[in-house]
Amino acid sequence: MKDFDSLVGIWNEQKTAPVVNYKEIIVQYKASRNKLSYKLFYEVLAMLFALLMITYIAYTVEFDFWTTHLGLAVVISCCLYFIVMQVVNIKKIANSNTLFDKPQDHIKFIQQFRAARHTQHTRNYKIYTLSLTAGLALYFVEFFYKLSPWVMAVVVITTIAWFLAYYFYFLKQYVKKENQKFEEMISDLERLDAQFKDVE
Repeated sequence: MKDFDSLVGIWNEQKTAPVVNYKEIIVQYKASRNKLSYKLFYEVLAMLFALLMITYIAYTVEFDFWTTHLGLAVVISCCLYFIVMQVVNIKKIANSNTLFDKPQDHIKFIQQFRAARHTQHTRNYKIYTLSLTAGLALYFVEFFYKLSPWVMAVVVITTIAWFLAYYFYFLKQYVKKENQKFEEMISDLERLDAQFKDVE
């Protein structure tokens, strides 16, 4: 009798389980993917603006030390790297439109994309930060001879403080929000995939 009651309970749970709205999941998934794509696009625009400003300074301002030109070249290279990586990410998202046949294909794509973003935020970002720091250090050499010690100290301390704040706080918040978005997208698609398997 207990076994029968258990079977009835399981049957009732399956019977009352909410059916996933296919169209709603697809709309939510597209919206989340588009938001991510737009965010990356705006980051590219911001970096393009910074790149243009740095390039303008490099070609219009006369510097006395060769280290300044080398430092600016390193910083420009870092900007170009950032732009290229974000454009590659945007292209990957755009190419995922061709995967709209099976939810499992999109789940696999998001997992691979998240893994690639994790690499960018960890190993690649450390290399990027070290390169950018080296470029700024070379750029600041000239100012050591032109600015007062107090002003130079403020500039250096402010720059270091910004790097530390971004790495230990802002970057972690950025990655956390991005991962939450990935989890939501995967969760929705897994529910949809499970419903397709039940139908099959």
